[in-house]
Amino acid sequence: MSLFSTLHAAVSSLACRVLSLKVFTASNGSCARDEESQIGSPARRQIEDYPRGYPRMAAFQSSDMAFTMFRRFTLLHVRALLLAQDEICSLERKLHDIDEKERTQLYLSSRAYDENRERKMVIEEIKTKLREYDDDLDRFFKQYAYHEPTPRSLQSFRGWMDFTKPLIEPEATFIQSTDFVSPPPKVEEGCLEELVEILARKSGIGNEFLKTEREHQQSSDPDLHFYSRGRRQAVARIILAIVACGTLLVPTALLFVVPNRGARLGIISIFTLLFGSVVALITLAKRHEIFAATSAFAAVMVVFVSNIP
Repeated sequence: MSLFSTLHAAVSSLACRVLSLKVFTASNGSCARDEESQIGSPARRQIEDYPRGYPRMAAFQSSDMAFTMFRRFTLLHVRALLLAQDEICSLERKLHDIDEKERTQLYLSSRAYDENRERKMVIEEIKTKLREYDDDLDRFFKQYAYHEPTPRSLQSFRGWMDFTKPLIEPEATFIQSTDFVSPPPKVEEGCLEELVEILARKSGIGNEFLKTEREHQQSSDPDLHFYSRGRRQAVARIILAIVACGTLLVPTALLFVVPNRGARLGIISIFTLLFGSVVALITLAKRHEIFAATSAFAAVMVVFVSNIP
């Protein structure tokens, strides 16, 4: 028993040492990986820190989704599709001629017993061409799911290219094209967000209210401005709420003051037109939504004025 107890104690001690060694090694390895990942991860760099050329241009275009734009090459896509279409049409005519010249009815009535090698070769070529044509056509139509960059974003991109000149002139001519596509934004923005950014840039208050620390660190160029998308949308929502309340409260107050029914009708007409214009211009409402909102506003005004003595 004593020998068994001694062996058991020795094995237990050895197991504990091995276990503790494994835990220690795993812990050290984890710490080493964490330190390595922290050391190896590059710090955030400004656009101007990249060498002038394609590196700086890539940094600029990846700095904001508004500048992530590439050419669609619509004309070249259509040209290639037209050529592929004509190739398939030629094969279609060739297959039709082969069928018309066929003298053995069994070859036309059976796939298994068709021994016309020319027809089989043409059909295989048609299959290959159709697969290529369908793939090209599908990719071309999928491009229309992408968004076109806003005129302001394209103008800013062209201005940055003209001022910085990251590429040699022959390779920078693409910027004069108009068939650019951009990824769809996470949140749709209307002209109100653009107006907020323009006013902030003109007035100079954008650096305080529309920029976070991230936007301040993106570039050292005083002429290059980045604004927080979330803050810009928040300011736009506040302005929209103020305008919506104004278009409802101002006519309500005027209807209380004006005793003439004809004047009241004029007030309702003017503010209904104003409300519909605001909804159409500074929101992303669809046509039926604009019609429904304007009709509801007019109905509320009519019901309200009918209850005024």
